[in-house]
Amino acid sequence: MRSLESALRQAGGVASVTSLLRLGVSRDVIRGAVERRSIHRIRTGWVCLLDADPLVVRAVELGGRVGCESAARLLGWWSASEATRLHVSLPRHSGRATGRTTDEVVVHWEAEPFYRWRAPIERPVEVARQLLQCAEYEDAVASIDSALNRRQLSLTEFTGIVDATSSLGSRALSDIDGGSESGLETLARLRLRALNLRVRTQVAIAGVGRVDLVVGDRIVVETDGAMWHADAETFARDRARDLALMHRGYHVIRLTYAQVMFEWAAVELAIVAMVGRGEHLWTRGHRRAGLAH
Repeated sequence: MRSLESALRQAGGVASVTSLLRLGVSRDVIRGAVERRSIHRIRTGWVCLLDADPLVVRAVELGGRVGCESAARLLGWWSASEATRLHVSLPRHSGRATGRTTDEVVVHWEAEPFYRWRAPIERPVEVARQLLQCAEYEDAVASIDSALNRRQLSLTEFTGIVDATSSLGSRALSDIDGGSESGLETLARLRLRALNLRVRTQVAIAGVGRVDLVVGDRIVVETDGAMWHADAETFARDRARDLALMHRGYHVIRLTYAQVMFEWAAVELAIVAMVGRGEHLWTRGHRRAGLAH
């Protein structure tokens, strides 16, 4: 017989009694654990470990599951900011949330009945749909790119929600890129393309490897999130790449998290100025040197 703790750990710390029974845990074992207070009964039909994520517990306590931005963070998708409010999916037919709600809770009323998806966190495809309807557009696309890149959401699944979100979904379908390796890269790509610049993503350059973005022919834009570029070894490797790119005729712009998130106006001015001077194009000198591609 499956142990209760291992079954709950597998479920992420929170699970319905029905799902635990399907995993081979007996009802008597569950009842006994609740009575001994080794696990907690959140509400009828739902239990959790004592160290379960409080956001997930709160969502279930309200009669729903974690959705939208809150679910995206729990799933490991890129997020523009720290969580400030809990987003909860509730079945449309329930009419109201169970228990006391506050201004810190955002409710998403969903049509799908809960018996079709008993997990305490919303399905990835539903999270993507909620993000498009609720989050800032750029942030939603960045999160969805992250989901595609992590293979937690497929392009086919995302395409299936386009009609439900009307023109917004169609716009997102043309903007998403599962090859994007960070939210910063997605934000930079969207903003540069909004300037009608030709932007290529995840470009392979001989002798260097892949770069995040290339504007025009030869302006390379790399986005450095602090958590990924803090150690000395990575810093040195990035600078070696920059030298190799410059040797091959590329301009390199390496952007920090702060520059993308809070100082974009200055970034935009610099890139637009370079394009205005034609520095994004290969010159005759580059062609004579055999650098133009």
